[in-house]
Amino acid sequence: MDPLAWTILSIALAAVASLIVAAPALKRDQRKRQLEGKAPSGGLGSGMDAVWRPSAEDAHADWESQLELPAPAPSPGDGGRIEEGRLVIEVPPES
Repeated sequence: MDPLAWTILSIALAAVASLIVAAPALKRDQRKRQLEGKAPSGGLGSGMDAVWRPSAEDAHADWESQLELPAPAPSPGDGGRIEEGRLVIEVPPES
């Protein structure tokens, strides 16, 4: 092999080795951001759900919307309670 081929091969091997070494740190950082809610939880496959499995995409969107529902605001007639310095709002169960 000529020197150019050896140079390209060594650069490719160095790049692969550095990605293998950095992969755990990258995954740990991604997981930390997901737990903090700063990063999307989907991956490359989640974009394909809309095309190949629309029912799964709809179920995932419904699940995410249920997680993001805010607490209902109190109205004047609710008569909320204050316990230990916190306002307690009782939400009636859904029917």
